[in-house]
Amino acid sequence: MFTRQTLVGVLGVGVLALAVGCSSKAEGVNAKARAKPLVCGDKQAPIVVKAMGNPEARKAAQRGLGYLTKASKQWTKEHGCFGCHVQAVTMEALTVGMHHQYDVGMADVDEMARALMMGVTAGGRVTGAAFEGQAWARYDMWINASHTKELMQYTDELLSLQQQDGSIPDDDARLPITGGTMQTTYQAMQTWRQAFARTADDKWLAPMRKAEQFLAKRSSDWTVGTELYIQDVNFALLGLVAAGVGPGEPSTMRLQKILMARQNQDGGWGLEPKTSDALATGQTLYALRLAGHGDGESAIDRGTKWLVEHQADDGAWRTYRSNQGGAEKGEGMWAVLGLVSMDVTSVAVNGLVDGQHVAPAMKIAVTATDNQAGGVSKVEMFLDDLPLAGACASTLSYDWSTKGLAEGKHTIDIVATNMQNKTSRRRYEVYAGNVFLTDLGTRFDESRQTTEIAVRNIALETTGKVELNVFAMDGDKRGAKVFGTDQAAAPGAMTFGWNGVDSAGKALPRGKYVAELAFRDAKGNIVQKSETAFVQDTEAAQRAQYGEIEGQLAMDGAAGTGVSANTQVELVNEKGEVVQRATSTAQGNYRFKSVAKGMYKVRTSKAGFKSQEAAVEAKPAAPATKADMRLK
Repeated sequence: MFTRQTLVGVLGVGVLALAVGCSSKAEGVNAKARAKPLVCGDKQAPIVVKAMGNPEARKAAQRGLGYLTKASKQWTKEHGCFGCHVQAVTMEALTVGMHHQYDVGMADVDEMARALMMGVTAGGRVTGAAFEGQAWARYDMWINASHTKELMQYTDELLSLQQQDGSIPDDDARLPITGGTMQTTYQAMQTWRQAFARTADDKWLAPMRKAEQFLAKRSSDWTVGTELYIQDVNFALLGLVAAGVGPGEPSTMRLQKILMARQNQDGGWGLEPKTSDALATGQTLYALRLAGHGDGESAIDRGTKWLVEHQADDGAWRTYRSNQGGAEKGEGMWAVLGLVSMDVTSVAVNGLVDGQHVAPAMKIAVTATDNQAGGVSKVEMFLDDLPLAGACASTLSYDWSTKGLAEGKHTIDIVATNMQNKTSRRRYEVYAGNVFLTDLGTRFDESRQTTEIAVRNIALETTGKVELNVFAMDGDKRGAKVFGTDQAAAPGAMTFGWNGVDSAGKALPRGKYVAELAFRDAKGNIVQKSETAFVQDTEAAQRAQYGEIEGQLAMDGAAGTGVSANTQVELVNEKGEVVQRATSTAQGNYRFKSVAKGMYKVRTSKAGFKSQEAAVEAKPAAPATKADMRLK
């Protein structure tokens, strides 16, 4: 009864299209003979369609980046300090712009980085830390890991600032540039999300789930008719997206509908109802794009057109008056983010929604339009980094039979290549089988001496319950059950706490335990189990007693992402027994925690790729042992 319905065309996402030209197909992910990438442009596979998009919007975005960079450099020179709504927001615009292949120089990025490294020198400490964290998160995500140290500094600080209700309370709200607790909470969530992607440390999932619960609860009674400040709606949506909430889940669908209803007749959005401005328009476009909307949809195209038409000759926007210093740069930042979210090629997809459960048969249609010059040469679809379908055209239609698809999470990449051989991609995560509890993570809260156990429930139904069972460890194996509790199944974030006391109220020894979550339906039947090992003790005690093993999985694959996400990794002891399992993050990183001292092997498993293996040694009271591998 928990099967999720296939969500098609949610809020007008995508455009139905038919494929033209040569195509290549490979069913499933368990392909013994890997399908070859599609090669277009010769007699056997001619390019038959060229589709142009919106070059004028790309040009406006480039002008906006130039204005924003120049203005932020000048502000830094004049003030000699970090300003949260200056360098931090400019950094986000530059990194997103670089990711979407705009002309962004590393010298400009480095100058913003130097200003960020001054630290929080003005304004509220909480607000400053939130802006710093998000800026470093975007740098770490879209550029490289050279400033991961700075990212982790603010990741830790934001954790210390989180309240029990999950929020990060703003201490320097100066509307409209600093948007209050909804904004700082969203920024912390983006910071923790990237910290998890970079380190694969599941302790960052727990604070993110608490923050998700805060935003979901705060926005639970909002409707289209509710009188709301538009920035609150945008930051609620951005935060939920950062937490991994899919665009088809009720909490985000409601927010998307509210934003769509707030669009003005002229195509823009406004901080004040019915009066459009660049800040609200750019921010709303950015939020909707991150929630899965894209070019080709009426609302997105009209909002983009409004920004292009209201840009000044110097690249700035001056549509909202504010007495706050830097307001013009803040307006420009959000306008730029609304535009630079447009990639070189726009990819519209119909029949596929991020986070959905697959149906037995799915009709997927893709339309790609080039926003630069020359048109689209090909569109390809990859399943778990293996070619699934392709066409030497700007459109692709594919009837996907998911029969035989292994239970669990899978990735779908839609990749469009233009005539200049530049690629744009959209990644979707989908689920097969009885998988509803995802992203299980634990963290020991030293202030409360409690282990937080957090998970996401992606079932749309509200029936049933989720049980937490805690088991002692007998060596590397699960021992007796020592504690149990349950909660009514609730879609979205779910959190449990265990204070080290057994079911009879007796305090148990500090040490290693197993947390098992069981999802029961309304009839009491177990439909899924998920488990993880954890240590009921401080991080210092954990490091002193146990070792850690980490690494990154690179990939030689047709999808061209460079890293292998969603890949199973096993830790095998000297007896050949699997003692831990992990899944690589979006950036290909994995981690094994609480590993007893000794020799092990790390082993990868990804259908269609040769399994890799590396010998490692777990060393307590030492830095994590690294084992990077490349899948071929």
